[in-house]
Amino acid sequence: MPIPEFKAPSFLNDQDAETIHKRMMEELPSDIDDTEGGFPWDFTKPTALEKAEMLEFHLVETLKIMFPMWAYDEWLDLHAKGKGLVRKPPNPASGTLTVTGVPWTEIPAGFKFAVPATGDTPAIEYKTKEKYTIGDTGTVNLQVTATEAGTKGNVPAASITMMMTPIKGITSITNPAPITGGTEQESDDNLRGRIDELDAASEASFVGSDGDYKRWAEEVPGVGTALPMPEWAGPGTVKVVIIDSNGQPANESIITAVYNHIMRPDDRIQRKAPIGATVTVVAPTAKEINYTFLLEIQAGETQETVLERFKAQFQSYYIEAKKEGVVRYTRIGSILTSTSGVKDYTGLTINGGIANIILKADEYPVTGTIDPKGGGGA
Repeated sequence: MPIPEFKAPSFLNDQDAETIHKRMMEELPSDIDDTEGGFPWDFTKPTALEKAEMLEFHLVETLKIMFPMWAYDEWLDLHAKGKGLVRKPPNPASGTLTVTGVPWTEIPAGFKFAVPATGDTPAIEYKTKEKYTIGDTGTVNLQVTATEAGTKGNVPAASITMMMTPIKGITSITNPAPITGGTEQESDDNLRGRIDELDAASEASFVGSDGDYKRWAEEVPGVGTALPMPEWAGPGTVKVVIIDSNGQPANESIITAVYNHIMRPDDRIQRKAPIGATVTVVAPTAKEINYTFLLEIQAGETQETVLERFKAQFQSYYIEAKKEGVVRYTRIGSILTSTSGVKDYTGLTINGGIANIILKADEYPVTGTIDPKGGGGA
């Protein structure tokens, strides 16, 4: 939801430097020279400038950070803390590597693999959490996590191909599937949204309502949206479908973190779910949505930039589409029209047609290919 513009209180009107200085000159005794360039005029001007800055900027900013709607950075964190919320830190990407080599070769815990450096781009490193041994088949699958949190750890399949230090007996390394789940620190907008949701949820029961499961899951780093499905397998069962902060189906690491956060298998006193609840946490099945259209962009824009803006708008719309159970052709057209830099478009198709895309209960839309068929601005 757009943040309304902050309207300063009326007592801050007419507090610019010129108006303040004029008032100061008017308060001088009549026998004091108040002409511009005179000593009193020059002596008081800096004070007027400082006061105007304090009133027009510093005081306005102070008033804004008093409210979550306009607060930002560490000031918004303080509002969140007062609600029992914490800004989610960046989350490291994780996934599976397949290592081939001589049987019984050991790979120690904490050993680092990497995506090779290219040009000005440094290597992206990943490490194991536990010790692994290549089996008698000559291969072993092992779990790795990026050494640095954030989206840069999300890489395509077959990207991780090197060891940071050699181990005799290892002949090849690859990640058979993409490494996913890396997310950036929670944005102000997202944290503000969680504060607003908590304020609006006056019925927050902490006993296992749909809103409770959604709130609990979205407290976990890396989670963008949680969709609870109550009684999906009978009374007392809850399925929580997790989409990560990048708008993609959550990976296994995030899924496990959400389950542990809600169920606390290692500390039942801290368990959030009510006694008797059977909780299942899953990623949705990705329903790929492919787009084709002839794009005309505005002068001064690049096609790449415009398409990135177009893709960025899908994340919030896909949440709406999932709730409705359908990706609507007309909404995609509306999103494309409203994208900054788009002058016009024709021939829009989604998944090769102009019909709505129906989503099954366990499906979540993700952006596949976007083919603008050329086009360009002057």
